[in-house]
Amino acid sequence: MNRHLMWMLALSACVKDDVDPVDDKDVSGGDTADADTDTDTDTDVPCTATVFGTEPADGATAVYYRDPIEVSFEGDGSSAALTLTDAGGTAVAFDTEWTNGNVQAILTTVLEANTTYTIAVDVCGVATSSSFTTSSLGTPLTEDPSTLLDRAYVWRLSEATITEPSFLDFVASTYLTVPLLISVASVGSSEIELLGGVAYHENDGSYTQVMAEETWDFPAGDFAHQPYFEAYADYITVSYDGIPIPIEQFNLSGTFTADGTSIQKGVGSGFGDSRHMGPLLGREATDYNAICEVAAGAGVVCVPCSDGEPYCLYIVAEDITAVWEEGLTMVPVE
Repeated sequence: MNRHLMWMLALSACVKDDVDPVDDKDVSGGDTADADTDTDTDTDVPCTATVFGTEPADGATAVYYRDPIEVSFEGDGSSAALTLTDAGGTAVAFDTEWTNGNVQAILTTVLEANTTYTIAVDVCGVATSSSFTTSSLGTPLTEDPSTLLDRAYVWRLSEATITEPSFLDFVASTYLTVPLLISVASVGSSEIELLGGVAYHENDGSYTQVMAEETWDFPAGDFAHQPYFEAYADYITVSYDGIPIPIEQFNLSGTFTADGTSIQKGVGSGFGDSRHMGPLLGREATDYNAICEVAAGAGVVCVPCSDGEPYCLYIVAEDITAVWEEGLTMVPVE
C-alpha cells in the first residue's frame, strides 16, 4: 500500500469519529425510536413489607390518651404512609420514631379522652386500618384546680410496675409496701407544687403521716396540660424496715381524674442508691454491692451516685395510682 492511500484511510477514520450520524439521544432531549441502548440491570428491591399488628389493637377501649401508638411490620416498613384521624375524620398530628430496623413505628401525640381514633397504614400498595377508643382519663377537671390544694394522695411502689430494671419489680412488690404520700402544696393554671412523704397504715384502714421521716419538696412543676402534671425533686428517700433507699433526680408525672379523687397512670423515675438494699436479698447490710451484682447478672450496670460511689441504678416505675385520703393533711418535716 502506498503512502498516499494510507493517508487517505486515516483521514476517513477521523472524519467518521468526529461526525457520527447515529446518536441514541435526540438533541431536543427526546429519545429516538431505536435509541434505548441501556444495558444496566434493574437492581430495585421489591416492596414486601406487611403490617404485623398495632397497639392499641383494633377495637381496644379504655386507652390512655397519652400512650404511644405502635405499628409493627413484617419487613422494613419505613416506606409506609401513616395517618391518624378522629371520629370526625380530622387528621391528628403526631411524631414518628422508627425502631428495630424499621420494623416498628412509634407514634407519639396527645389525644382527647373518650374519643375514637383510626390509624391507617398504606405500605407496598396495601391499605389497612384499625380503631381504638380512649378512656375518660384526661377529661378536664370538673372543678377549679384550687380544689386540689392540700389533698394528700396515697400510693405504694409495690403496686406499681418497675420496668427498669425489670428484675427490681419482684423486690418492689415484695418489700416496698410502705405507703407513700403526695400532697398538693400549691396549684395554679400552669404550675403545681407537691410535697411527698411516708405514711402509716392504721388498723382502722386510714393513713397518717410519719412525722419522724423528712418530707420531699417538689418545686413548681408543669401543670399547663392539666389534668396531666410533671414534677421533679432533687432527692427523696423511700425506706423499708429501717433500710433507706435514696432516689436522686426523681421525676414524677401523672394525670388527675376529672373529679380529683385520684392520680392515675403515674410514672416515677430516678437514680436509686442501692448500697443499703443488701438485706432485701438476704445479704449483710454492709454488702453495698449486693444489688449491683444481681443487676450485672441481668445485664444492667450500676452508675455513680451523686457522691461518686458506683451503687446507683436508673429506676422507672409505671402505672402508679395514688388515691386521695380525705381528712389527711400533710405538713413539711425537715
